[in-house]
Amino acid sequence: MKIINGVLAFILNICILLSVAVGSVFVIASTPAYYYGQFEATGVYAQVDENGEKQPAVIRYIGGDAEQSAKFTDEQLNELIDHIIAYLFTDMESFELVMDDVLLNGRKTDNVSIFGEVAVVHMEDVKGLLGVLGTVAIICAVVGAGIVAYFILQARKGKGGKLMKHTLIFYGTFVGLLVGFCLFTLGQMLIYKIPLEYYLSMIWRNFHFIIFPNPEQAMGSFFNDTLTMILSLDLFMAAVVMVLVILAAAIALWVVCARLLDKYAQKLQGV
Repeated sequence: MKIINGVLAFILNICILLSVAVGSVFVIASTPAYYYGQFEATGVYAQVDENGEKQPAVIRYIGGDAEQSAKFTDEQLNELIDHIIAYLFTDMESFELVMDDVLLNGRKTDNVSIFGEVAVVHMEDVKGLLGVLGTVAIICAVVGAGIVAYFILQARKGKGGKLMKHTLIFYGTFVGLLVGFCLFTLGQMLIYKIPLEYYLSMIWRNFHFIIFPNPEQAMGSFFNDTLTMILSLDLFMAAVVMVLVILAAAIALWVVCARLLDKYAQKLQGV
């Protein structure tokens, strides 16, 4: 029974980790307000200059072309946000987008292809990944709920009492793996003499080799395009921080619940 409970506790904590993390990513990525705030913070939206006038940011690599740059109005940038969210979370088949009235290389231009071919292919990979992760998160939530119900029944019978211990071991191991990942990235940078100012960029790069099973898909995540100009590293790092905060809160809540279940079971056992 102890072995079974240990295995179930391990599975439960994986379920909590994946369902909360993926759920948080889905909520953030599908919320227009998140992009609005980040576009403001990262200077993608027009900024007010010293004369009190709004100056649109220059967005380079329009359509993946190094020679094409544009100044979008805030309203046009909001259209891009809506397009990204619609593609990722609806049945929209293609990520391609053509816009009119774009200030391209200083001239108002119609029929402008906003995203290049590489960006379109990459977003196909991202959409496929989100589909898989969504399914995994749902399965984890259902399985996790079932295991929690099992541990509650065990506690009511005066059995168990080691849930807190297994949980702490699991998250201690998880934190150890995260630290190892960060140290591995730092080691890479020292070996290849990459300046430490690019540490977050390297972390983000290596993370793609974890989430994408195909190395070509991971390497295909790094390119110059309208997409990467507006969805900057800072935007993604802010999302990572939010996910980690939500995850930490969920784990803390579960640790408290695990402790209460242990105490209840131990009370019935007369410990």
